[in-house]
Amino acid sequence: MDEEVIETGENSSLEENRSIHVLVVDDLKVNYLLIKAMLGKLNATIYWAENGFLAIDYILEGNIVDIVLMDYNMPGMNGVEATFVLKEIRPNLPVISLSTFTDSKHFNRKAAPFDGYISKPVESEMLYRAIENLISL
Repeated sequence: MDEEVIETGENSSLEENRSIHVLVVDDLKVNYLLIKAMLGKLNATIYWAENGFLAIDYILEGNIVDIVLMDYNMPGMNGVEATFVLKEIRPNLPVISLSTFTDSKHFNRKAAPFDGYISKPVESEMLYRAIENLISL
């Protein structure tokens, strides 16, 4: 599990003393690194789980997580399945889907357990707004 602390940038909307803990769940490390770079303006501690099983274990271990950014298409357990399990463990934990599939006609948003959806490629301002809408910054 990778962990990176990102210091608050000059244009951050976060209070200087408020830090958030973000769990990025994506099987591709390059996607994690991209999200980590986008969150550079936030006062955030960022963790990476490369699949749904590791994300569930991380939550079950009692680690602090304020929000989860979840990929949809991962081997073994997809983002929908992992999010259903996470919501059983922590029903109020916000989970945002980051995927190329969320705009697909085959993706059923009503049946999915996500609190928000962002299509890839992710735009940083859209990501900030989605996070701010779901957690108190």
